[in-house]
Amino acid sequence: MLRTGNILVDFFSQIIIFFPLIPVIIILFRGLYQKDALTFLLIICLLNFSQNLTLAILSTDYVNEASIRNIFSLLEFILIVQIFKPAVRKRFKEPVDIIMIAILSSLITYYFLKGADQKVIFLDLLKNGFVILLISYCLVNVVKTENLQIFYSPLFWVATGTLFCFVTAILVYIVDDYHLHPSIMADKLLLLNIASVARYFFYALAGLLYNKSIK
Repeated sequence: MLRTGNILVDFFSQIIIFFPLIPVIIILFRGLYQKDALTFLLIICLLNFSQNLTLAILSTDYVNEASIRNIFSLLEFILIVQIFKPAVRKRFKEPVDIIMIAILSSLITYYFLKGADQKVIFLDLLKNGFVILLISYCLVNVVKTENLQIFYSPLFWVATGTLFCFVTAILVYIVDDYHLHPSIMADKLLLLNIASVARYFFYALAGLLYNKSIK
């Protein structure tokens, strides 16, 4: 796991490892693990926790951190698309599938040929940009259809948390430079950590505010 040399930022990064478990606990406690978007949300949170824990435990002498992040990122991408597909109008579902498969195929082929530890800026930006556009589109649809019940909709909170996190990440990613001064790297990591906290806060609200009596 990345170390910035800033004790507080690095400690904060270690604590955040366990944040994905908060929505998981809420979903399991309320018995919502078979409720549409919350099923995929549960898997995403467990996936992110597994990634963070793996990076924290395994030594970088034996594993490549970039490879792990890239592999988990592909899995997360698939799950996020599956969460929001139900909110996509029928005529757009097939194009969404085609774009998703095209992006996945391109990334997997590139990783297979060049190695899973490669940083593919264009394809990564395309993948994250597609997620942002898909979520933004679905968020508008959810707001229109749910009306006054919007705050009871898990999809609304999942969309808000994911969108906030991905927009922050893509902005940081655009200006990414591995030769930055350590203090700047610490600031960037802190910003990403704050975005993660916000993400799981909204995910937790998705489980807490879900009203079983409203369909």
